[in-house]
Amino acid sequence: MYGAVFLTGATGFVGQAVLDKLISTGCNDVKVLVRNPGKLKVDSKYVTIIEGDILKVNTYEKCLEKCLNGIDTVIHLIGIIRESYADGVTFDNLHYAATKNLVDISLKAGVQKFIYISSNGARSDAVSGYHGTKYLAEQYLISSGLNYTILRPSIIYGPEDSFINMLGRIMKKNPLFFSIGSGNYLLQPVSVYEVSEIIAKVVDNEQANCRVFMICGNKVLTYTELLKLIMKILNIRRVIVPLPLILLYPAIFLLGRFKGFPITKDQLQMLIEGNICNDRAVFDMFGVESRDIEDTLKKYLC
Repeated sequence: MYGAVFLTGATGFVGQAVLDKLISTGCNDVKVLVRNPGKLKVDSKYVTIIEGDILKVNTYEKCLEKCLNGIDTVIHLIGIIRESYADGVTFDNLHYAATKNLVDISLKAGVQKFIYISSNGARSDAVSGYHGTKYLAEQYLISSGLNYTILRPSIIYGPEDSFINMLGRIMKKNPLFFSIGSGNYLLQPVSVYEVSEIIAKVVDNEQANCRVFMICGNKVLTYTELLKLIMKILNIRRVIVPLPLILLYPAIFLLGRFKGFPITKDQLQMLIEGNICNDRAVFDMFGVESRDIEDTLKKYLC
């Protein structure tokens, strides 16, 4: 039986799916922290909006402390895939500092469970700032004394994802597709439907307490195989031209900071090192059915 839930990142790609899943499975008290309420697509009498910026504690701290009294579970989804230094939107600020602030407030308010959505690949010796700061946030949560569940999903795909949809858009516009390096990097994408279902089931299950779970799809693909799958679903043919890393690195160094450039240094590093796992514990524990990536993409990728 659901208690009151506090959710961050509700206007994002994953957050909206999680919010919808919570409401549809019986949660009738969800408080969401959003910077722009107009972006919230889930309209329900069970949702209470708290307007604030996760990077500006003064915009939500007092309200958050008040709202958190009586909150059973905090679900912290906020994260970024690329930094914007001019706006102070960095991995360290969004992943570590923001999580630390929310953990501290939750601890003070007596929250019963804190669910943190990290990333497959988060570790102490991470090369990328993305994975490194996710790991630091995990460690702060674990050491806080809060009852926690940490989920580490692989690449998440779905109707509004910023990876597979981006690849599809580029392919549709260009007869040539410039692939990255060898293209042999192993990926194991998982759908937003699986991730949101798992999160909703973790909320009210003690088996997940004080545990870390990997969440990967049921099919391992190389980057090149994923590109070919996208072309198959879109029913298009494109010539894949491997772009040597030795040429890509200078371009990323010069242009990676600009939003219009499709890949950053961190994203390249994470792609090269791969993103797979063989841990199916969370699927087995909660009876969540894995979705086939090809069947799932066919329903929305066009």
